[in-house]
Amino acid sequence: MTTVDATWTRPRLRDGVALGPGQWRGEKLVHHVRDAETGWFYRVGPREHFLLSRMDGTRTVDDIAAEYAVTYQRRLGPENWQQLFGMLHRRQLLDGATDPETIARLTATAAEGAAKARRGPLSARWPLFDPTALFTRVLPWLGPLFSWWFLAPALLAVLAVTGYVVATLPDLVAGVGGGHRPLAAILAAVVITWLIVFLHECAHGLTCRHFGGRVSEIGVMWRFPLIAPYCKVDDIVLFSPRRRVATAFAGVFVSMLALVPFAALRVWGGPGALYDLSGTMLLFGTATAALNLVPFLRLDGYHMLSHALNLADLRADTYRFWGRLLRGGRGATAGYRRRERLIYIGYGLASAVFAVTWLTLVVRFWYTSLTGWIGSGWAVTVLVAEAVVVLTLAGFVLRRRRRAATAAEDHAATAADGGSGARALDDARP
Repeated sequence: MTTVDATWTRPRLRDGVALGPGQWRGEKLVHHVRDAETGWFYRVGPREHFLLSRMDGTRTVDDIAAEYAVTYQRRLGPENWQQLFGMLHRRQLLDGATDPETIARLTATAAEGAAKARRGPLSARWPLFDPTALFTRVLPWLGPLFSWWFLAPALLAVLAVTGYVVATLPDLVAGVGGGHRPLAAILAAVVITWLIVFLHECAHGLTCRHFGGRVSEIGVMWRFPLIAPYCKVDDIVLFSPRRRVATAFAGVFVSMLALVPFAALRVWGGPGALYDLSGTMLLFGTATAALNLVPFLRLDGYHMLSHALNLADLRADTYRFWGRLLRGGRGATAGYRRRERLIYIGYGLASAVFAVTWLTLVVRFWYTSLTGWIGSGWAVTVLVAEAVVVLTLAGFVLRRRRRAATAAEDHAATAADGGSGARALDDARP
């Protein structure tokens, strides 16, 4: 290996570089690589992951090449190593081969990309603080909460609350809908709801931290038409599917667990302000948790399903699959495994049924309301005008996303094609 620089004869990845397990992204299996110092995440294919996972400073290049040849029945040549090391050097991922100016530039580029990702026509994020120090301080005290000695009875309590809400749903709806509520009660409900949502997000972050991931950001997010807290847990891509599901479920679990005191007040308390407030929190809290679990919205339930299936992005990959299928027929999807084909077909059809059902109910409700206010003729006019606005806005958002995706693909070196290591790193996101 005389063509390889002597500095890299026993290559070792820099501290802070972590490799994640494989996830399916359409036809390809990809692994995420995190660079903690610069903030970049990259994607690599299985063969590149194989090579990087052995760069621990104990193996020579010849040792790694021999293992690679046994596993993949292919011997890497000097040009393959040169290209791989060149890419690793440009990304500053090798120990002993770093340049402070290049690392600073990569860090600045990652921060700029993250800032752009926070802004959009229908969504925006405003970071408030880095919770690393806070979570590091409190996590040892919360360790017992991650044991089954706590989780098992807590799950039973959540199921009991859910059963109680279902059993008393008519009374809860009648209590919320009837009578005038003082401003203080409304404000109390809003404040408590926000606190529960904040705990929901902290649960995601603390679970991520418990599994060894970093949590770099807590803030406020606007996603039309709602404003709510958020917690950034990008390191979830480095976890096993089981831990990813647990991290995604933690928020809903804590939200429902927070309703247990209100259920107790409702069951054992007498009529009064707290009784009415408890009914409001139980009804809307359970409805919010149920909505969070719907797998067709990009909320916790969607991410849980995607992680459980070990898919990088279930919805995006489903759209891509159906686009190929409709444009090119079955031959255009021949590269997909049978498992993924069945998942994308099933999820696509179920999503379409859900969307049509939801849209029909909304349009019917809105048309009925408008007819009572302005008559059927004007109701139809308003509905048509709204449809034009929504379709125009949706087209704008889709074109914007396609341009961003195209730019990212042009910028990135595609690594998930099972290549020889020549195209080793694909920019995932900052």
